[in-house]
Amino acid sequence: MGKEEILSYLKNAKIQEETLKKICYCFVEDYTAIQTANKLSLSRQTINNYYKILRTLLICKQEELIDSIQRSSVCNNSFSIKYLKITKNIYFLLQCNEKIFILNEDSQFLPKLEKFIEIEIKELLLNKSKNNCAQVLFNQKEEKYLITKLYKTVNPMQDFMDQRLKKFRGLNKKNIEIHLKESQFRYNYSSTYLYETLISLLNLNTKMSA
Repeated sequence: MGKEEILSYLKNAKIQEETLKKICYCFVEDYTAIQTANKLSLSRQTINNYYKILRTLLICKQEELIDSIQRSSVCNNSFSIKYLKITKNIYFLLQCNEKIFILNEDSQFLPKLEKFIEIEIKELLLNKSKNNCAQVLFNQKEEKYLITKLYKTVNPMQDFMDQRLKKFRGLNKKNIEIHLKESQFRYNYSSTYLYETLISLLNLNTKMSA
């Protein structure tokens, strides 16, 4: 369901605007669906439905922001690569300008970056416990990468993800990918930004005092 379809659906929905704002607030505060349902005296199914809508809008917005970052070439000079362990899966993170992005087969940040990670970085980071981060330079003209440093550093994204995913049990691979995208947005932007973004996307312009 795209943004226009979502807005069309909401026009015909029976939910009141103030109630939708409260659902947005609970979503941004990262309440589970059952917590929000109990708080607002709504069914869990209703909350799950609106949470799915909010998550879809948020991820679409995030893709727009990532596209803007890619066009601005902010990461073309220097960035770092770390890894993230989720269940039995390994994901690699690109960090630049205090923002962190989870890389996967759909990522288009820099040309052939995933291939470079697979060949040059993956084994270095995963097989040497003392190093969990690689500093990388990118030569835009030649489209070549150079590892300038391997080092040990904290990984707050790992802690953030571990805490979030404790709330959700029995996630399949498809749902994990969705939660990863959502968590990335939550990590990079403040709760206030997330809330105001959702209110704007839903055309709910009046702010609610939390």
